[in-house]
Amino acid sequence: MHSPTRLAILGALRQVQQINFADLQASLELSTAELSRQLGILEKEELVDIAKFREQRRAVTRVRLSPAGRERFDEYLGELRKVVRAEIE
Repeated sequence: MHSPTRLAILGALRQVQQINFADLQASLELSTAELSRQLGILEKEELVDIAKFREQRRAVTRVRLSPAGRERFDEYLGELRKVVRAEIE
């Protein structure tokens, strides 16, 4: 989760219910290979759910934060906030 790329992915997913792979790729300006690799890591850690299906003869991949992933990411953000507050004080 600590990788800047994975944090960006999780942050983007936190703002939506789900997103098409292509839209996520465009918003993060990542190559197909890099986004696929990073999503594979996040999926293995059960932080994201990936669904692949056909829509009007086109392959579509949708990504979302898993419920556990949302909880873990929120906890992670809470810990980061504590660190930032400690640095300010």
